[in-house]
This record gives sequence, C-alpha cells and structure tokens, in this order.
Amino acid sequence: MVSSTLWSSAWKLLFMYLLMPGSGFLLLREGEKCGGFVEGRCNPDFLCLSDEPEEENISVEGLCTRVPACNCSEFQCPPRRRGDCRSGVVTDPCGCCTHCARQKGQVCGGPSWRWGYCDRGLICTLVVGLDSARAPQIGVCKEVPDYLSENFTTILCPIHTGCNIRVGTCDCYSEQSCHSFFHYDTFEQCRQDQIDEEIHYITGELPKRDRPAYVCTEWNCEVQGCQCVCQERNCDYRTVPLSEATCCNILKESGCRNTSCHGTPTLLCPADSFISEPHTEPGQCCPVVPAMCTCDFQTCAPKPTYCPERGLPRLVAKGNGHPGTCCDRYECVKEGH
Repeated sequence: MVSSTLWSSAWKLLFMYLLMPGSGFLLLREGEKCGGFVEGRCNPDFLCLSDEPEEENISVEGLCTRVPACNCSEFQCPPRRRGDCRSGVVTDPCGCCTHCARQKGQVCGGPSWRWGYCDRGLICTLVVGLDSARAPQIGVCKEVPDYLSENFTTILCPIHTGCNIRVGTCDCYSEQSCHSFFHYDTFEQCRQDQIDEEIHYITGELPKRDRPAYVCTEWNCEVQGCQCVCQERNCDYRTVPLSEATCCNILKESGCRNTSCHGTPTLLCPADSFISEPHTEPGQCCPVVPAMCTCDFQTCAPKPTYCPERGLPRLVAKGNGHPGTCCDRYECVKEGH
C-alpha cells in the first residue's frame, strides 16, 4: 500500500513536469521594458539597465539600452580555468563576459570593461583621481571608506534574471548587480531539478534524462606562432599540460620579440599610496598594464569631529587623488586664529 502511494506521488510529479511550458526567451528590442516580471531578454546588442542609483535592486525593471562605451565584439572573453577564481565570478558592467572578481590592487575597467570588475566591497577607481573608472578608462580595485564613497560615481550594472532554490521553493527574480549569481536561467530548469530530487527521494531512483556525461578537462597552453594560447582541453594522458610560464620560456628561447619584456622600474610611492599589480593578458608574456603608484584611500583620515581646547578643524590641503596628495588634510586651530 505504501509502495503504491509512493509511485502514485512520483507519477504526479512527472505529470507536473510534462505540463511545464518551454524555456525559450523572447528577444526584446531597444527601448522595451525588461527585467522584473517582464518576459524575455534584451537583444545581445543591448543591456537591461535601470537608472536607479543603487547597485543592487531586487525585481527591478529597466529598459533595453545601447551603451556607447560597450562593444563586446571587439575582444574575446578571457579563458577561465575551473576553480581558478579566488572569490567568485562577476559580470562586467557591459554584460560582455563573466570574469574572476578582481581583488584589491588589481587592474579593472578598460575598453568595454575587458579587464574585469571588482569584488564586493571594492570600487574600480581611476588610477589617478577621485572618481570611479568608466569604460574605456583603466582603473584599480580599492577599498574606499564610507565617508569618501560619495566622491565615486556608482557604476550601473546590467539587470540579470534567473532562479535560485530558497526554503525549498524556486525563487525567480531580477537583480541589478554585477555580482548576481543564479543557479538556473528559468523556472522550468529549476522546477525540473526539484522534481528530479523529489522523485529520487520517493523512489530512490533518478529519472532517466539526457544528462551530459562527465568530461575530464585540464588547463593547457599551446605555442601558436609567437603567442601562447591557453584554455581548458580534454585530458590527454599522453602529454603533460603546458603552463603559462613554461610556454613563455619556450617563446623566449625561440627569439619571439613580444617576450622581451621591458624591465620593471623600481617604484617608490608616497606614504598615502601603494603599487598596483601589473596586468598580463591571457597568453601574453609581458604586462599590457604596468605596475603604477595609486592612492590608498584607507590611509585618509576623516575630518576631525573634535578638537581640544575648543579648537576647530581647518582644511590645510585639498586632496585630489594623486599620489602624495591623495587625501584632505586637516589641523585643529583655536578660534580666532
């Protein structure tokens, strides 16, 4: 009796799955509403953007917008080895690629944000100056104290729509963020996974569906001309994978010009600054963005809220975001002086 009840429940779940609609998307045109509860996605030439200033908005609606500084066709997304990201994955503000989240001191921005976007809690600031970097400007990821953050423009990220399982339910929503993470693109995909789990719980068996077979992959570089092409490949037990460093050494021995890197200059940065990390493109042997002195805004002291002997804070020097003059400097003076 119990067994027949379990099988009856399983068949009901299967019947629910068969009644599900397809998972195709409507392509929306420029100026059409998107995100929120709007069905469909923007044409690849456009981004779903809201003009609301907050970085993260739940179930927000926007418009399919052409962004002049974004041209995803002008470069290839960087290859990313499995498990290579230290702190998760982000989508750049142009919506071109997913990148490993850039960390403090690493390069960000660039043409169409090709050099990535910063991790949570960091701002992609100009290398020199008091503002956020905007494509095609190069920036550096930094921590910025709350009292200085109003100086930095909020970069609008695209609206993403997807689903996650929360408290046993498929929760589908839209979020305006470069840090959005959805396990499923559609409700149908999410519900199918739930049904499979429920059938497995009831019957002990997983439904027979076309599931992709496991494919062993490994990171490997190949010498092509005077360039290292690095990407994941199917595991090949006959050959040892080539690392970036080994590939570059082979190119240097072959006399390729682009492997003769200019010597890294010794940088002496002022006390209010630090040295950013140089940035090397995948497959390249020399940095395309050198190390630079750039402001460390965590060294900036806020305006004093109290001065002894009834003194008042006075601005001595206005900060401009340049190494050596990164921060506003104050001193306490007595009234009348």
